[in-house]
Amino acid sequence: MSEPRTVVVTAPGKLFVTGEYAVTQPEWLSVLIAVDRRLRVVLDSAAEPAELPGSGWAYVAATRLVMERLALAEGREIAHFRVRTFSDLHDPDPDGFGPLKYGLGSSAAVTAAMVTALDDWYGLELSLPERLRAGLLATYLVNPAASGADVATCLAGGWVAYSSPVRGGDGPPEALAPDELTPQVCADLVRRDWPGLTFRSLPTPSFAVDVGWTGRPASTMSLVAAVRASGGIPAEFLTRADEASRALVAAIENDDSAGALAAVSSARANLVELGAVSGVAIETPQLTTLVKVAEALGFAAKSSGAGGGDCGIAVGAADAPVGELRRAWQAEGIRPMGLRIASGARVEPPADRNDSGYHASVGSQAGGSHAVGSGASDE
Repeated sequence: MSEPRTVVVTAPGKLFVTGEYAVTQPEWLSVLIAVDRRLRVVLDSAAEPAELPGSGWAYVAATRLVMERLALAEGREIAHFRVRTFSDLHDPDPDGFGPLKYGLGSSAAVTAAMVTALDDWYGLELSLPERLRAGLLATYLVNPAASGADVATCLAGGWVAYSSPVRGGDGPPEALAPDELTPQVCADLVRRDWPGLTFRSLPTPSFAVDVGWTGRPASTMSLVAAVRASGGIPAEFLTRADEASRALVAAIENDDSAGALAAVSSARANLVELGAVSGVAIETPQLTTLVKVAEALGFAAKSSGAGGGDCGIAVGAADAPVGELRRAWQAEGIRPMGLRIASGARVEPPADRNDSGYHASVGSQAGGSHAVGSGASDE
């Protein structure tokens, strides 16, 4: 590309409503929401390629690799660029112990943003399902066990129903190495449907939805690994989780708040039982407090994601007392996040961008700056 270019994309954070743990297995349904804390990616033309150092840039590097392979398959010329990322999925370091992280999915958001940015950069005009499959390939290069539900939600925005694909056969390989992703292999995988992968945007219901942060960050990978190490995810848990997610989808489609509350309560009970069976602290005491406070005010609530801390989510009728809920949470040391349902990854006009409120933290996947191009590291 001879003329200097700038491409700006933002992507939202995400939270699980139902289907945690189950979605790590193929074909089991989950429901998520995109939330209005966003991550911004800025691509600028660069004269020289440069490396992306360290694990903090892993998802950016993996997404670049996949999208470059797709560009080569389409006969595009690989053009070098500088990438900058800014995030409000976390807040600045308040006390010298590191930034406040809320479990909103910075890895998924940066993957969704990079797929969208490079689709525009190379003029590939991928459909949303194709961008999802490209984002999943990039994610599997870094975390082969990932479900990809978070990437789907960051791409699509709003309420999303998702189930992960069957690996192997006509789906993505069970093990994925960068040197195996030739341009043609990559293009074939992105263009074809994958068995088990479902991805659907849902209508926005009238429900009240609120999110509280318990102040304790959790590692999804560690918690899922601990549950698996305890003897695996029980079949009955998977069945009940899928039933709760399907009931929630039906409630959303019918704008049935009572049905939604019942589905969320069922999903919470199932997760509590999984924690008891596995010996893994999925619902911490502070998350239990979050749930009980919400239930006393007529909401249904549960942990969001793998648990062990981070956020809990409450769902209520359209006229539920959100303000009262927030005050009650604050009284218990739980931070109301004030999040709203958000749109998915989108290209923004460079002249209109405003990075105020976004935080750059060089060396993390959620923020930083580096010039990149072909031949960069795949770490």
